[in-house]
Amino acid sequence: MTMEIVGIKEIYDKPITKEQRLIAFKLNNELVGVDITDVVKITKTTDITPVPKTPDHVLGVMNLRGNIIPVVTLKKKLGLNDTGGNIEEKIIVVVDTDLGYIGCLVDQIDGAIMINSEEILPPPMNSIGIDPEFIKGVVMVEKNGNKELLIILDITKIFKNEE
Repeated sequence: MTMEIVGIKEIYDKPITKEQRLIAFKLNNELVGVDITDVVKITKTTDITPVPKTPDHVLGVMNLRGNIIPVVTLKKKLGLNDTGGNIEEKIIVVVDTDLGYIGCLVDQIDGAIMINSEEILPPPMNSIGIDPEFIKGVVMVEKNGNKELLIILDITKIFKNEE
């Protein structure tokens, strides 16, 4: 791109891209991410107190800095099969939603990833097992020399006020 500025002949600059930071994690073998601005805390599984008569995706509640917040199994909430595993080895990603803070149980944290917003594609129609309504988009990311599909979740739509 060439730009003319008074007093300077030409400046060559690369195109402006909008970058987005995500926290990426695994659900079964799927690489999933949420916008870093939605994430409040990432913690190891703590004492979760079961609550009777809650939906099956709600594990219970936990204490976060004096606040009692619900903890959900994100796999069950999204309709994915739970491949099991030891709950003590899993991680809780606490997200800020319209309903308040909610802890989401995930298999493992992959890390913070920077993506170019212009490379985000629309979600494929249910080919990945997650309802497309809950997906902002998908993007191919480079990881350890391999390309992998990253599913970007829409936290606002997953945790709506109707629950």
